[in-house]
Amino acid sequence: MTESFENEGKLLEMAVQGSLEAFNSLVTYYQTAVYNTALRIMCDAARADDITQTAFINAWKHIGNFSGTSFKPWILRITINACYDELRRLKRHPEQELVPQSQDSEEENEDVPWLIDPSESPVEQIERQDRQESIKNCFEALPDVYRAVFMLIDIHEMDYQTVADTLKVPLGTVKSRLLRARLRMRDCLKSKGNFF
Repeated sequence: MTESFENEGKLLEMAVQGSLEAFNSLVTYYQTAVYNTALRIMCDAARADDITQTAFINAWKHIGNFSGTSFKPWILRITINACYDELRRLKRHPEQELVPQSQDSEEENEDVPWLIDPSESPVEQIERQDRQESIKNCFEALPDVYRAVFMLIDIHEMDYQTVADTLKVPLGTVKSRLLRARLRMRDCLKSKGNFF
């Protein structure tokens, strides 16, 4: 996805003046980037959905204060802040995960592992799932500030200066956090065994 689209400037101008229709056009264009950002920080689809809605609601409430030239860094900063707020809330009030009482209950779930990809052999499927789980665990183990920089640069492919502006930190801090995030990911994945 490009940093902006052709009509963004005009839509931003109209949205700042109170046009909900113009704002909705911005939402439509950027909702995938916002959701993916929330999903990668929270690692939970339901919470990512909630944060996506919260981010756009907050953006609409404060659109009159918008003073930048591109909507994307602004909405991603709002999204990241909403994620951090939720992570802090979860640390204060941890939730218990509900686990089925018996193995039989898994048979009623349409997402049981053997239905994911029938073209894979059982061994290939287990290996793929192990790799995905390892990557997810290593990513989740990153400190929040490292995770945000890693995601914006290595996943969203944003440039360093845009990330610095988005997170409101110095450029050197972005580079330092990214280096540390990559080193931690590398070391963590190496510790996972032969897959990496």
